[in-house]
Amino acid sequence: MNRSTFLRAASAAVATAASVALLAACGGEDSADGGDKAAAGTAEPKAAAGSASPAAAGGFTATHVGGPTTILEIAGARLLLDPTFDQPKKYKSGLEKTQAPAFGPDRLGKIDAVLLSHDQHDDNLDDAGRELLKDVPVVLSTPGAHKRLGDHVTGMKNWQTEELKTARGTIVVTAVPALHGPDGVDRGADGEVTGFVLSGEGVPTTYISGDNASVKVAKQVGDRVKKEIGPIDTAVLFAGAARTPAILDNAPLTLTSKNAALVAKDLAPRRVVAVHTDSWNIYSEDMKSLEKAFQDQGIADKLVSLEPNGTPKKLS
Repeated sequence: MNRSTFLRAASAAVATAASVALLAACGGEDSADGGDKAAAGTAEPKAAAGSASPAAAGGFTATHVGGPTTILEIAGARLLLDPTFDQPKKYKSGLEKTQAPAFGPDRLGKIDAVLLSHDQHDDNLDDAGRELLKDVPVVLSTPGAHKRLGDHVTGMKNWQTEELKTARGTIVVTAVPALHGPDGVDRGADGEVTGFVLSGEGVPTTYISGDNASVKVAKQVGDRVKKEIGPIDTAVLFAGAARTPAILDNAPLTLTSKNAALVAKDLAPRRVVAVHTDSWNIYSEDMKSLEKAFQDQGIADKLVSLEPNGTPKKLS
């Protein structure tokens, strides 16, 4: 999807939402969620046990599905990070999914955009996740993902921005650098990955690291964001110290617990949401080690624990 198509589609959604708001004023649908349903063209599924439910108007919530897969409900939009919805299985790549997602795509509800850190690895985009992309109006990822997945995916270079229009305003999505391995390593196309920053009027500035393993890269991103946009409200860090013997002699490919805590201390967000620590056979560290690392750095109060069963966690 090119930028002009993206903006036309987003504008149409806003117009539809405005029409529903007018209907509500005349005695019709009287909830903010009603506008979102009309914009989607279908009714929002009713909330069920183990399913995601829309955030309250103006709220900011995070729902952990498993691995890196997380729903952020922010500024009137529902954004999905790195969709992985397969049941436990082994892949040709050697990766193995060890735990089922909290719920499946049938209980996902309307998604306004997918923020895909990269498409090359099953733990960030599995088979069910690939199918899901076909039904999402906006998919933002790397230039390589655009080439491999097609025109439905917008490939973003570092520091390129796209605007996501919602019924409540505009979310500016900025692609930011990420390094899928140790400092100084160039993995070529296999290591191409992006992070994201969400910002805009009324939008809590949110840094999403993607599969970045480098404290140095995260610090550079944080310095520029704080200078050009402002303080970081929330950091979503992909942790778990993912490792595989076949790549870089088992070096960590995502943030170790210690490095995640160092990133959090340097970026100084109001809170940190940690994901990508479960459901796959590649993690060498877990939430317990992450909690200890944050305690060691004196910032344990910043770490937000997400519910493992897919229950939305209110962030603000």
